[in-house]
Amino acid sequence: MPAFIRILAVAAIAWISPVMAADSDYLAARDAFRTGNHDALAKAQRQLSDSPLQVYAEFWQLWRRLKLPDATADVDAFLAKEKGSYLAEKLRMEWLEQLAKRSDWTSFQRQYPLLIDTPSITLQCYNWQAMMAAKPDIKLPDAVTPLWYTAKDLPSECLPVQAQLQRTGLIDDEAKWARFRLAMEANAQGLARYLAQSLNLTLNAATQQQVRDQPEVFLARFNPKQRLDRELAVWAYGRWARTNLPAALTHLEVEGDELAEQSALAWRQLAMTGARQFNADSEIWFARSESAPWSDLQREARLRLLVRLGQWPTYLKGYATMPASIRQERAWRFWAARANSAMSSDTGQTKSQRKLYGNSAQTLFAGLSNDDDYYGLLARERLGQAMGPVPEKININDADRARLAKHAGFQRAFALYGLGLRWESASEFNWSVRGADDRLLLTAANQANAMGWYDRAIYAAERTQADHALHYRFIAPYRDITQAYAKDMALDEAWVYGLMRQESRFAPKATSGAGASGLMQLMPGTAQWVAKQLGIPYSASMTNDAGQNVQLGTYYLRHVEDTLGHPVLATAGYNAGPRRALEWQPDTAMDATQYIESIPFPETRDYVKKVMANAVSYARLFGRGETKLSTRLGTIPARQMTPIQGP
Repeated sequence: MPAFIRILAVAAIAWISPVMAADSDYLAARDAFRTGNHDALAKAQRQLSDSPLQVYAEFWQLWRRLKLPDATADVDAFLAKEKGSYLAEKLRMEWLEQLAKRSDWTSFQRQYPLLIDTPSITLQCYNWQAMMAAKPDIKLPDAVTPLWYTAKDLPSECLPVQAQLQRTGLIDDEAKWARFRLAMEANAQGLARYLAQSLNLTLNAATQQQVRDQPEVFLARFNPKQRLDRELAVWAYGRWARTNLPAALTHLEVEGDELAEQSALAWRQLAMTGARQFNADSEIWFARSESAPWSDLQREARLRLLVRLGQWPTYLKGYATMPASIRQERAWRFWAARANSAMSSDTGQTKSQRKLYGNSAQTLFAGLSNDDDYYGLLARERLGQAMGPVPEKININDADRARLAKHAGFQRAFALYGLGLRWESASEFNWSVRGADDRLLLTAANQANAMGWYDRAIYAAERTQADHALHYRFIAPYRDITQAYAKDMALDEAWVYGLMRQESRFAPKATSGAGASGLMQLMPGTAQWVAKQLGIPYSASMTNDAGQNVQLGTYYLRHVEDTLGHPVLATAGYNAGPRRALEWQPDTAMDATQYIESIPFPETRDYVKKVMANAVSYARLFGRGETKLSTRLGTIPARQMTPIQGP
């Protein structure tokens, strides 16, 4: 019996697809395509005739013919037949590349607007090349200029577009200097040398190395009359500040005037370094750098520091000057509300000011409270709104199942997952989610959950617009295992599930780029250390076993919480390491929301917010545990010199 049929039988949901491809048929077709065995591919295609995966064989047959001059009619027929599908989009993208390579710009411009997904940077550059081919002297739209302002290596297809930007005057010398700074920031040394050369200047690798490794030596001998040296001095101050901020500050105070207009850029470097260290003087340095161009990253670093320091009037002034794209982000709207609220209660304000600030805070909190994410939960609590009872579980009926059974994209996704093809199945599933309504999304979530495909069940349930099914968004597999180990370690089960959901979405063999694996994403060194503490033999496979992973993970979480003394600190420490969480801890007690917002690592900052908000939802579902997020977060105590033991 094929693997997928076995899964369906065990789950008692064989209604999903009456006929599934045998493993050998689909895999044979794929292997034939990869090896270029056209006869075997044609045979496999015939054998797949009654399978939802048959279209893959058709797709592969067509893919191998894309370079042929007579492929157009067949491509058009496939795109029409499979309109809107994942494979149609994939084929169109490859077809566009082939059209561009043969300079068939007319056909390219006919197909390009039909893309559903965001085109790759290569296709975007081909599109601009098509515009240039139609009108050689065209002044490309402003939307193209971000292509220049990057330190990333771009595909060769973008070089003609960059050249056109320079020929038509959209890129001048100042734009080259702006990109030079991006290259220095990203340590893209080759790009920095190329840009210097484009400005008729010489920059050698030895000078770059001195700026990076011996910044104080470079600053002692640089020529302030040369713009290249002044620009390099900016980054020398930045490098110096990382290792000796007081020395860099003293030097810039004395010698900064030599930098002329680059002085503001140097102050920005010190401000960014100071902000990462929570140095209160960083706001002074940010103020000295006002005249320099701002990146979104720098603007947000300034706001984050002001939140940490609780400098609410300055925060509101800064928030008001932010671009609209930043002001509309939920984080900064929330903190604008908090700042307004804090100022409205300040007895030093006039009556009219208190009324203005209070009304503004209420309005901002109300706008955030419609969602149940981290900021939404906090906003509701600020408004005094109760969470209400857990919604009843949404039942999936026969009509829902029938709709799902007829949905070709979801059927292909389930079939591919049944064959153990995680990447291919997830691609089909994610694409199918795009156009699905709430009932179809919840039916797909129900099916994925029954199959043990937990991460996709969550993925589908999170994307509903009105029917939000908490039981699918916050599924709780492995409950017996997790509940038992959480109890043994005296841990809040809802918190453990909140962390596990964020770590792995309950995929027992999930792996990260850093090497962490399993439900609770343990690094090998951590797992080995915990196994030693528990007195059990260690093997690398332990982290991919659900039971052993949760056993090791809950022990380590208990250890981190005992070490740091607070669940928010422990959550940050679980992700970034206990030592870093301790470094970020304030010297005086601080509201946990301010601590979290000021975490300098974006990944960890987002992680802590989501884990703690997840825990609230699990506590509601389990019917026990704290369901008020602000109470869970509490206050971060003043830092103690806690010795860190373990990995």
